[in-house]
Amino acid sequence: MTRTLIASALVIQFGFAMLAAQQGTPAESRAGAFVSALAQAMSRGDRAAVAEMVRYPLNASVGGIGIPIASRAELISAYGSIFTAEVRCLVDDSVAKGSSALSIDAGGVTFGNRRIHAGEVAGALKITSIDVPPVTGVGAPPNPPDRRVTRRGVTQYSGRLYGDGVDTYIISASRGDVVQARIEQFPGRSAAVRVVEQKTGKSLDRPGASAPRFWSGTIQESGDYRVEVVRLAQYCVPSFTYLLTISIK
Repeated sequence: MTRTLIASALVIQFGFAMLAAQQGTPAESRAGAFVSALAQAMSRGDRAAVAEMVRYPLNASVGGIGIPIASRAELISAYGSIFTAEVRCLVDDSVAKGSSALSIDAGGVTFGNRRIHAGEVAGALKITSIDVPPVTGVGAPPNPPDRRVTRRGVTQYSGRLYGDGVDTYIISASRGDVVQARIEQFPGRSAAVRVVEQKTGKSLDRPGASAPRFWSGTIQESGDYRVEVVRLAQYCVPSFTYLLTISIK
C-alpha cells in the first residue's frame, strides 16, 4: 500500500513537472515575441509604439540615478535618454540569442543583459523597469546631407555607414541615358545600392534582388534620381566604409 502511494505521488509530481515544462515553452515564446516587437519598434524609431509597451510609472535608472517616468507623454519626451542606442543594442542582442537571453520568472521576463524587466499587466507584458547602460558611443550620427553628382561620365565617392544609415547621391539624367552604380570595398552583404526616381519616390530596383552591389538601367524619363547606398548590417555592428562608382552615359 505504501509503495503504491509513493508511486502515485511520484507520478503526480512527474506530471506537475511535465506540465510546468510545457507551460514554460509558451511563456518563452510570448516573451520572445515581446522582445522582438520592442526591437522592431526601436529600429523604426516608433516612440509611440515603444511607449505602449511600458507600464506607468516606469522605474528607470540612468547612471545610477532613478528617473520616474509617470506617463506615456513623459516617456515620449524623455525617449532619447531612456531608450538609447546602447539599450537598442541590448534588445537586439537578446533577439539574436533567443531564449537563452531571456530569464522567465513568475512576474514576467528579464532581458537585455538583465537590465530590462517586463511584467504582466492586465494580460499583457509591459516594461516595468529599465537600467540604462553607460554611453559607449555606439549611437549613429545623422545621415549626411544628400550629395549632388555634377558630372557625367564616371565618378567615384567614398562614405561611411553607421547604424541604419543611408547615403544619398542625386543625379540628373535624360531619357535614354545609361546609368550604372556599383558599391564595393565593404564586408559581405552589409550594404546595398538602389536607384529611386526623385519625383515619384518609385524604386527602380530589380525584382528579387537581394543586397545588390550593382545597378544598371536605361532612364525612361528625364529628371532627378537618387542613388542610395543602404546599410543592411545590424545596427550595433561597427561602422564601415564603402566606395561608390556612378556612371552616366
